[in-house]
Amino acid sequence: MKQNFKIGVVVHFFYDQQAQEIVGLLKNIPFKFDLYVSSSSIAHKAIQPLLTEAFPDQRIIFRIVENRGFDIAPFVCEFKDHYASYDLVLKIHTKKSSHARWLRGWGEYLLKNLVGSTDIVQSIIKMFQDDEKLGIVYPEIIPPFKEFLIRDPWQENWILCCDLSSRLGLSIRKNQQPDFPAGSMFWFRPKSLEPLFKLGLTVSDFPGGRRIRRNRTLAHAIERLFVLIAGKQGFSSRQVCFIPCVYDFNNRSFLQKAKRRLYEARSSLMEFFGFYR
Repeated sequence: MKQNFKIGVVVHFFYDQQAQEIVGLLKNIPFKFDLYVSSSSIAHKAIQPLLTEAFPDQRIIFRIVENRGFDIAPFVCEFKDHYASYDLVLKIHTKKSSHARWLRGWGEYLLKNLVGSTDIVQSIIKMFQDDEKLGIVYPEIIPPFKEFLIRDPWQENWILCCDLSSRLGLSIRKNQQPDFPAGSMFWFRPKSLEPLFKLGLTVSDFPGGRRIRRNRTLAHAIERLFVLIAGKQGFSSRQVCFIPCVYDFNNRSFLQKAKRRLYEARSSLMEFFGFYR
């Protein structure tokens, strides 16, 4: 496949322990790309030499950022002026989901379905080549989240989503189950999300501090509106699943159901008090 697109890759490193894994995945991109990297000052010390050595011929832009807004704040605020220079951008980040054992394979699932092999990358790029109105490609939502979304479509983010939608000129309904890249990793055409980057959000708009809620933040509202923003721009979205998640999310045993119920109760308490990501 010829490289018909100019490609950018934006990566947020919260966990520098996953840097080597990210390097291996990025090497699956069989085309030249520019790399935009955000991280804390501590993580930067570990990942800067690693990435520079791994990609000596690539253009790499590093940004040291505050611990605000998870991966979304750096994505929206730090590099927004660069995206228009590219035909396609890949957005990924390190992810452990350590708050729930049965979600620990989620990050790996998302990454592998976006950049898990050269064939996967080429397949996704071909989707964009074949459909000029395709704006976003992201992995299918994992089954447990689909269950949560049926019960609570906006997952306590409704008020924030309403406010943000109003600013973006979007129309949403409370009983509407939104399609969105849960986990906020995806390929996209910059034009499809242009209104978000022009909204004028700054890092200070995102909550900071050591205790970060897993819901009810601006970052979670933005995540749920990516597809709707692209749609208003006249672009479609597409879900993919090249490599199914190895965890048995469809296990319907009594024990598994009990574990999920306990997890939901525990999450509600931790949501109330706030906790680390």
